[in-house]
Amino acid sequence: MRVVAHLQELTVEESWELAATSRLSRIGWNGPTGPVVIPVNHVVYDGAVWIRTSAHSSMAEQVDESGIALLIDDIDPDTHLGWSVQFRGRAEIFYHEERVPEEVRALRTWPSGARPLWVRLVPKDVNGRRLIAE
Repeated sequence: MRVVAHLQELTVEESWELAATSRLSRIGWNGPTGPVVIPVNHVVYDGAVWIRTSAHSSMAEQVDESGIALLIDDIDPDTHLGWSVQFRGRAEIFYHEERVPEEVRALRTWPSGARPLWVRLVPKDVNGRRLIAE
């Protein structure tokens, strides 16, 4: 049952809190042939969003020290109510697990296979919106 809704801007604090409740997001960057957007698993820790990736992925090859965007959201398909948070900033790749906080190391990706690299986004810009019932 769809309800009538309107957009409400979220505070930065609300955006971080909601982002921490989810484990699935989409990362986007400008690749050599144009924009790239892929789903990823993430964890929020200490003012940053962390992602794991494989050593030879396009993400590993293209995002280090580059501008990226990360979208995290949750929408109820029946009511169309939910929220969306976007983080934008520069990515930094960590090649050595000992440099990754222990609280972040527990992140497990849904796809199988080795994911020895870590991507950290300390965003320069955080904005979010919520669809709420009128």
